Amino acid sequence: MGHGVTWLSFLPGYQQLQDYLREATHNASLFGNALLIQHVVAAVLVVLIVSLVGIQAGMEIRRLGDAAVIPSPTPSLRGFIEVALEWLYNQAHQIIGKDAKRYFPVIGTLALFIFFCNILGLVPGFAPPTDNWNTTAACSIFVFLYYNYHGLRAHGLGHIAHMANPAGTWWGWFISPLMFPIELVSHVARPFSLTVRLAANMVGDHAVLAAFLGLVPVLVPLPFLLLGFIVCLVQTLVFVLLTMIYIGLSVAETHHDEEHDEEHEAAAHA
Repeated sequence: MGHGVTWLSFLPGYQQLQDYLREATHNASLFGNALLIQHVVAAVLVVLIVSLVGIQAGMEIRRLGDAAVIPSPTPSLRGFIEVALEWLYNQAHQIIGKDAKRYFPVIGTLALFIFFCNILGLVPGFAPPTDNWNTTAACSIFVFLYYNYHGLRAHGLGHIAHMANPAGTWWGWFISPLMFPIELVSHVARPFSLTVRLAANMVGDHAVLAAFLGLVPVLVPLPFLLLGFIVCLVQTLVFVLLTMIYIGLSVAETHHDEEHDEEHEAAAHA
């Protein structure tokens, strides 16, 4: 297949839609690059796959009832996902704290979406949606808005004040003119670093795999498929763990304040 051509390119109406969008955005095309919608269609495919897996797992759990808590004696996709999500939840609980349950639905969904997007690139004839900056930027911007929303929800304007005075002391306000720009740049750089890290690694991994599949399509690519799977897994973990850390940093002060309030209340009762 040529550059930018996958099995999805043969879907009915795919080429017509791409030509229409290319013509409609011809003058607005950034850097004059050709418009490709492969990553959009592939991302929709991943959403459908994840949704079907979730529906099937939910139906199986409802069918088994209380017996669903007993692990299956044979390996299954549901068992793999349950183990992976349980491990992720334990990590979220350690990083975020007792409120991890509140944020975990978003964290778990993000992990499944990114992992399946990455894995799609290991299937010959497909390209991962995450090798496109539009996909990774969308995930990164969502994470940026999500943790800042919860920071503002938990602290109000104190979330912004914390950027000017991270130490939270009276003398910290004297260096706030220096600290606020540094913290602001640090926060703005987070979605950019998430975007570049995930996209660059997936582009490199897919390029290496495609090169060896093109040279010798039998046996030789197997070690690179294994390496590609490790890259897909590691990049998913890096993205999700950083998301947990950002959420934890945004809401950590609330937990700290609540603990102090409880201590003061206990002291008052005593």
